[in-house]
Amino acid sequence: MLETILIVDDTPANLGVLVETLGTAGYRLMVAEDGEEALAQTAQTKPDLILLDVMMPGIDGFETCRRLKARDETRHIPVLFMTALGETSDKVKAFEAGGVDYITKPIEHEEALARVRTHLTLQRLRRELEDQLDLKDKFMRIASHDLRNPLCLILMASEFARTISGTPERVGKSLANINEGAAQMRRIIDTFLDLREPETVGPVNIALVAGAVVRQQGHAAGQKQMILGLDISGNLPSVQCDVAHAYQLLTNLVSNALKFTPPGGTVNVRLRSAGERLRTEIADTGPGIPPAERSQLFREHARLSPRPTGGEESHGLGLAIVKHLAESQGGLVGAEFPAGGGSVFWFELPVARPA
Repeated sequence: MLETILIVDDTPANLGVLVETLGTAGYRLMVAEDGEEALAQTAQTKPDLILLDVMMPGIDGFETCRRLKARDETRHIPVLFMTALGETSDKVKAFEAGGVDYITKPIEHEEALARVRTHLTLQRLRRELEDQLDLKDKFMRIASHDLRNPLCLILMASEFARTISGTPERVGKSLANINEGAAQMRRIIDTFLDLREPETVGPVNIALVAGAVVRQQGHAAGQKQMILGLDISGNLPSVQCDVAHAYQLLTNLVSNALKFTPPGGTVNVRLRSAGERLRTEIADTGPGIPPAERSQLFREHARLSPRPTGGEESHGLGLAIVKHLAESQGGLVGAEFPAGGGSVFWFELPVARPA
């Protein structure tokens, strides 16, 4: 597919050089002699790149570029300025107007061709990346939508099983965990699909959420002979956040602590006031994180040396999700590593203001 370049210049000599150079290189060319004509042409045909002279009759190149960037249909087209202006302030002005590069006059064939090829390659890669992201997003939405049906079946089946008379208490607790876990998975999917109502965002009693997470994760702790505790300091205020996000934050951090703490260890969830925020800490007796690797925490797909201690899987996404969820609610996230060993991962959410 031939790529199209729009050349905007009112000087015949410059046009001749560029038409010869770029035409010989195999590009499809469009020509405009001033800014108004360039704007009119790009309203009809979208070039892949624009070479724009600075000094022209009527509106100059800077203003032409600003107008191109103000239109949704042309804002992503790379603009290379052509200028004989040598002042640094003029070059800065070109970038501020939205240009990605500039070519100095008199125009050199090799330089012009090299810069054009570079920016067309970058533009092509950007479009390919956007297409891949769109495809990935479409796939994720289809997969999330299709996962809702079996999750609903799990929820209904676990609810029905809990109503059967004579069910042993231990089985009933396991069914309750299945039901609560499936419900949380559905909330996550609904969040992704934007199916939930906005009323779920509001004052949240984080202590109740923490209690639910600790109950749900109790079976996993028991499987590794670990102690999972909950420590709430005083009468804590509610936080302003999305309740599903708060649940997901705690679930990720608690499950992460259980995953990386050796069997027989301890994980403790602590809640306390921190001024205008409420702080939630998940402290464990695991190996901690080596100092050289701590800068990678909360990065997507970070590969750290500590490994799960019970054969669990780790994809390097949990902490990145925690960071995104906390910051999306106006919160903070971090980690500390006491001298005596272990880790303390924490997040803070803003306290809900009185209505």
